[in-house]
Amino acid sequence: MIQIYDTDVVFHKEWYALKNINLKIEKGEFIFVTGPSGCGKTTLLRLMYMDLFPTKGEVIVAGFHSSSIKTKEIPFLRRKIGVICPDFKLLQDRDAFDNIAFALQVTGTARKLIKEKVLKTLADVHLSHKRDSFPFQLSGGEQQKVSIARALVREPFILLADEPTGNVDPESTKEILELLKDINASGTAVIMATHEIHLVQKSPFRKIAVKMGEVIEDTKDNLKEEIFLDKL
Repeated sequence: MIQIYDTDVVFHKEWYALKNINLKIEKGEFIFVTGPSGCGKTTLLRLMYMDLFPTKGEVIVAGFHSSSIKTKEIPFLRRKIGVICPDFKLLQDRDAFDNIAFALQVTGTARKLIKEKVLKTLADVHLSHKRDSFPFQLSGGEQQKVSIARALVREPFILLADEPTGNVDPESTKEILELLKDINASGTAVIMATHEIHLVQKSPFRKIAVKMGEVIEDTKDNLKEEIFLDKL
């Protein structure tokens, strides 16, 4: 589903954001990408929805190749991918319902179908009672759930979550993580970037640890203690 071969991303001539990345991600996986701020987690996710292209190597997502994809094809790829950001990126002048509906409106979805899909997705993230609330009326956790709903409403087969718990309280963190697990259980691949090691370490899911742009661990087991102490 996602393949990354011998990939480097170089900024400012000689500064490697990512170096020699080789990854294969299968349909329906749940993966944590972990490491400190600035290690390359967000850059790796950007490659996956082709917001960024490799300096060297190849990225293949759902049959689209980074070396040959046309600009006009990128929106079609992104319709298959949901993206969640740490700062929510909600439209401040629209309520929860309209923030989610916007993701369908821009693709020309019929109005009746928009209403049906938005109401279902609000129920899926347990926010039906907040459909008329504006972002300023929502807690950080609720705003992130609206952001998740907006990403889900187009029924993507990949959900990329970049530090989705970075700006919420501990209780909301637990709720969001459980929600992402439920989404994954329904068949959607979830790739979650986080620096919060405690969320990752005892999880049964695959863990990819990144340091200074390089993958230093890729395992379903607990990450090695020396990674925590010396490398992350």
